[in-house]
Amino acid sequence: MAEAKDISESVRSVWMRELPSGSMTYDAIVVGSGAAGGVAAFRLCTLGLNVLLLEAGRVYGRKPPLVTQALSGTLGVLTGQRVERWLPPKLLNLGERAVRFAGRIRQPVQSKLYAWALAPDSLVDDIECPYTTDTSEPFHWFRSRQPGGRMVVPGHGRQYYRLGGMGDRPDADGLPRWPITDGDMAPWYGLVERTLGLRGGAGGASAELAEIIEPSGAEREIIDRIIARYPDARPSMGTHAPPAPWIELAHLTGRLSGRAGAVVRRVRIGQTGRAEGVEWFDCETGRVASASAPIVFVCASTIETTRILMLSRRSGAEAVGLHAPALGQYLMDHAKISGGGFCRSLPDMSLQPDEPGRSIYAPCCGPSGTQLGLQVHVHPRSGDEVRVDIMSFAEILPDAANKVSLDESRVDAFGMPVPHIEFRFSDAQHALGTQQIGVVRQVCRDLQLSDVVCSPRLAAPGTALHEAGTARMGGDAATSVVDPN
Repeated sequence: MAEAKDISESVRSVWMRELPSGSMTYDAIVVGSGAAGGVAAFRLCTLGLNVLLLEAGRVYGRKPPLVTQALSGTLGVLTGQRVERWLPPKLLNLGERAVRFAGRIRQPVQSKLYAWALAPDSLVDDIECPYTTDTSEPFHWFRSRQPGGRMVVPGHGRQYYRLGGMGDRPDADGLPRWPITDGDMAPWYGLVERTLGLRGGAGGASAELAEIIEPSGAEREIIDRIIARYPDARPSMGTHAPPAPWIELAHLTGRLSGRAGAVVRRVRIGQTGRAEGVEWFDCETGRVASASAPIVFVCASTIETTRILMLSRRSGAEAVGLHAPALGQYLMDHAKISGGGFCRSLPDMSLQPDEPGRSIYAPCCGPSGTQLGLQVHVHPRSGDEVRVDIMSFAEILPDAANKVSLDESRVDAFGMPVPHIEFRFSDAQHALGTQQIGVVRQVCRDLQLSDVVCSPRLAAPGTALHEAGTARMGGDAATSVVDPN
């Protein structure tokens, strides 16, 4: 919780306390100040453009509801490092479960997130920011409206990996292949990785690393045991780094202006089909405001960006991708299984670093031909004991039936129709999930963990926090929303 607040404090000078009385015109507008929006604002400012950055979360004034504030204080004690290291696991779990139950009052969805216990007030209020979904097939949409977005939520993973295989082959669903290649993306990945100061193992992904880290004795033993069980696996230390201060870096150019509490309603489209600016509900004034720019980067979350684009259709003007039938379709998230327990059988456990984001990553670990992987996190406890957390993520295939639309029958606290999410795992995905469960349980046995807890089934879609799709890139307007440019 302190981490998120520290980052917010350091960028307060970016955000305008009051809107200018005259018209606001900029060279570019960026919607959202999370990882994508921060990079966009930084890059545009360094290229010499005057940029307006819009953030839905509020920096000044309003505090979370009293219930959420009280829960944050209670959980701050339960999740403190000294308490976590010394209290029995069963007692800790019982206390956290009780507080999560109380969290359902204002955050029935957000309280399901594993990181919620570290800082409930860093996530949205579900009463204020609702969405709808099929109750028999729920989708858990976890959101953070604050400078830095979800990347600065305490406990959020800090792993970074390059997307591979672009342009190599058509998608397995028969849709057109990526119109860009790994080589096209490499310089941009490099720019981000150098700024992050990425750290990782020498045998990991083809990232530009500022520092190569060696596994501890405990991590080396885990890697060896995974290889012994799955010889085709390629475990190594994962690539990770704390979030880069993109907003601060952009602010140093003198070309960045920001407005917090700006819940964007739509992109204004001119008669030529080009963007002319952005309109938002301003939480500080309680009125609708707008600004003009010929370039707009919509960098809100996957689902929120889609809602903004759908609301922008109401301008009536044609624009690239805005009226594409694929807009909202092909929503994706990794299929996730988690497990873990406690261990005393690993070497050098007293020397094990407890570094946020540090993990072992093993891609393609499992039965031959399956696309799944493991992340293993090792956390020191009292004496010679460590807690081992294991997560398995698996790819899913894009499906047009998994989609986002607007629920016109319900509005949020800002008067906008809420997103409606439809998502189901296929039978093949559930079958792969059974294999994931087997892999996680087998690794728990190989590591001789005690007090083991493992998912009995696939976690609800959205739980992996890796949403993608809904504005698909491609060369065919019938099956994609944006083109290579």
